[in-house]
Amino acid sequence: MHKNHHLRMRSLLVAVATVILFAPAIATSTVTAQAASVTPSAKTLKKSNSYYRKHAKSFGKKYKFAYNAQTALKKNGKATVWINTKDAKLKSSVKIAMNYWNKKLGKKEFVQGSKKHHTLTFSVSKAPATKGDQSDAWWTPSNKQLQVRWSYYQAETKNIGVAMTNQLNDAFYNKYAKTIEAQAKSNLTAKGITSADSDYQTEFNTEAQKVEKSLPAYATLEKEVKGVNTVAKNGRMYEYASTIAHELGHVMGLNHSPNRADLMYFESGSNNVYSYKKVKKGLSKYNPITKTDQRRAKLALKIYTATY
Repeated sequence: MHKNHHLRMRSLLVAVATVILFAPAIATSTVTAQAASVTPSAKTLKKSNSYYRKHAKSFGKKYKFAYNAQTALKKNGKATVWINTKDAKLKSSVKIAMNYWNKKLGKKEFVQGSKKHHTLTFSVSKAPATKGDQSDAWWTPSNKQLQVRWSYYQAETKNIGVAMTNQLNDAFYNKYAKTIEAQAKSNLTAKGITSADSDYQTEFNTEAQKVEKSLPAYATLEKEVKGVNTVAKNGRMYEYASTIAHELGHVMGLNHSPNRADLMYFESGSNNVYSYKKVKKGLSKYNPITKTDQRRAKLALKIYTATY
């Protein structure tokens, strides 16, 4: 599962033009070679403020920073988020996303604010997707708005629910198909019905359905399928937590990473959200932020605070 994300910001070259910046897809062989080049070393993260100010431009180019995207940061490098939505699950997604970064950075970089006290606003956009913009979320530095597309958000519960239902059915039939087939054939033989009979296939299908429904595991399957919608909503909650965390990376000044494994790759996503069992169990320990994401963010923030 992959989602496209856009960073909407003012161009460094044309101050009056608003553009959408995104990284093109990169071949897997190239990704491996480039991954290390955007990962700051532990030594680089221990330099002085004067060093960061001096090398800000070269570091920006080397580690793919967008300093003009850091408009929501206070002088201490922190950001206060007003979660302007009534959707409870989406509110949870924002809080989880903030916590992802706070845990990895070892400090409260993102804190929840209010309408009166905030440095950036999270909200939903009712704007429909267009041929030129299929993004599900974006950060706009000029007005300090982080938004998700409402139509995509609403549709995603059904998408995840269908995937979970298919997964549950596949798991059941992969495990019990041979058992059902063997028992159905045995039952038909006991009734004197053989494959030579003209209506054998119809009789077999009917008997197989009876055998299938008689299995204790079938009752469990039915119960799980009935509860899929609730679990799917939690899956969406975690999916959008990762999506929003990606945008928070932009807030800290991170442009897209060339490394597919990174949260800050231009597409992001995890198959975890499609797993009924994993989501039902809980993804509380899951954190999509990689070492490269973490170190890039730390360095971008160090350069910011050294500058301001």
